[in-house]
Amino acid sequence: MEQRTLAATERTERKKGAAGRLRRAGKIPGIVYGHDEPVSITIDAHEFGRAFKTISESQIVSIIIDGKGRECLIKDYDQDILTGAVRHVDFYEFERGKLLHTNVHVETEGSPKGVREGGVLETPTRELEIECLPVDIPDHITIDISLLEIGDAIHAGDITPPKGVEILSNLDQVLAMVTQPRIEEEEVSEEEEGAEIAEGEASEEEGEEAESE
Repeated sequence: MEQRTLAATERTERKKGAAGRLRRAGKIPGIVYGHDEPVSITIDAHEFGRAFKTISESQIVSIIIDGKGRECLIKDYDQDILTGAVRHVDFYEFERGKLLHTNVHVETEGSPKGVREGGVLETPTRELEIECLPVDIPDHITIDISLLEIGDAIHAGDITPPKGVEILSNLDQVLAMVTQPRIEEEEVSEEEEGAEIAEGEASEEEGEEAESE
């Protein structure tokens, strides 16, 4: 896996007002924790955005603090709801040679047979929890969905992970499935509703005829 590098400076002032001033200056406050003492840091927002178009827990990041590199994973981040700007980042420092737990993105490839027949593809889960050595962390795990027919599904237990990777997610967890199109269900309900209305109108007409007699 490709390793990204970010320069950081240690941050001593941790008050809320100080964090706001950093953000206005184009910086992102963060913290590095793990097997060593936690360190509060500041990183450049532009550099972070350029290095991470998408933020993934499976991406190894080398945080350079005072000339010393600390190998980390992004474990959590706070993002502004309105602007999308990253407001804070938590980095987890790991030890090489020791197993770690992380999440990896699941990507799909192929066009399901069931979709071509009118079904709907659903992907309720786009991440898997895994355990492996840092050097074995995959960028993503790809699943082939081209053979899925209507009613078929791919579960976590159906996946053969890369060498050195163990899947920790529930093996019954659904990653992709092809379901019946919902529009058919809506059409059926509309037909039933129409039939009920017609029956009601017919009953009213019969009642009116009986009263006239």
